Amino acid sequence: MKKRYFRLARKVAVRGEDCRQFRLGAVGIRCDGTIVASKNIPNREPEPQAHAEARLAKKLDQGAVVYVVRVARDGKLTMARPCKACRRALRNRHVRKCYYSINENEYGVIRFKK
Repeated sequence: MKKRYFRLARKVAVRGEDCRQFRLGAVGIRCDGTIVASKNIPNREPEPQAHAEARLAKKLDQGAVVYVVRVARDGKLTMARPCKACRRALRNRHVRKCYYSINENEYGVIRFKK
């Protein structure tokens, strides 16, 4: 099941605008199974409001799960661990877990305490 959401987050990221050397996409799964997506917005909003994870957090409810990927210009997945401000935004919305890409074959997970 995780692979499905990572693929969806990758599609969201690739459709986004270039942010420096990468594109970032995030997908949230609400408790009722609804899927919500977001991508980075380069240079339009102050950080972290421009970050996909912080923007996505506003749309999520308690117990949601988030998947974040960073796609490099060469199309490969790279490290997408959310920044401190984004982790705080996800925690404040009571997100349960955040999975993030490390590379093409690895992912990490952040489990938020209740």
